[in-house]
Amino acid sequence: MNKSTRRFRGNPRHLSLLTQAVEQNDITLWNSFVRRNGSAFRPRLAGADLSGMELNEARLDHADLCDANLTGAVLVRANLKGARLRNADLTSANLTAARLAHCDLSQTCLSKAKLSHAHARGANFEGADLEGTVLDGADLTDASMGGAAITGASRTGVKMKVKVRVKAKGGETKTPEAPAQNAGQERAWIRALSEEEKRKQDRKVREAEKAVAEKKRLDRKLGRKEPLFNRAGKR
Repeated sequence: MNKSTRRFRGNPRHLSLLTQAVEQNDITLWNSFVRRNGSAFRPRLAGADLSGMELNEARLDHADLCDANLTGAVLVRANLKGARLRNADLTSANLTAARLAHCDLSQTCLSKAKLSHAHARGANFEGADLEGTVLDGADLTDASMGGAAITGASRTGVKMKVKVRVKAKGGETKTPEAPAQNAGQERAWIRALSEEEKRKQDRKVREAEKAVAEKKRLDRKLGRKEPLFNRAGKR
């Protein structure tokens, strides 16, 4: 969805209270409000413009943030567990160490966003734009990645292994080596990462070869000769 066509369709009071907490630089005002409303409370912020807001450690678990504008928002250690962010714009947002377990991030733009050490087990990234996204140290175990664009994503130390516990004889449980039901999605994700890594390595090789060729061309143009000791060593 285009930013210009976004329309707020949530609860005006929820948006007002959250905005007030941000303006006063005291997110505990919002978190206290969420806590007072109990575990069944669901913040309604669909289509809200929260771009650039400082929402560190904000409680937005199970919130409806579909189509919200969160470009450049700072959500370090924010609780977004079970939140709905379908079609939201999180371009360049900072979600370092955020809690994203079972979060719906389908069709979301996360281009150049920071998800370092984010806890995103079981999250839905289907169709998401992850171009240039920083995923270093993120936990993506059981995450759904079908159709996600991951070009240029940084992913050092990403956890992706799918674990399924089954009942063995004698009532004991064990983790089998066989792939889980969604292993196909994991394989597709890993294959895409491998292909991108190969393209990166090929690009480095081409750049190195080009640099060597350019040096030789300049040497010939300037009449440079190979050092005598190098020529002697090749004999």
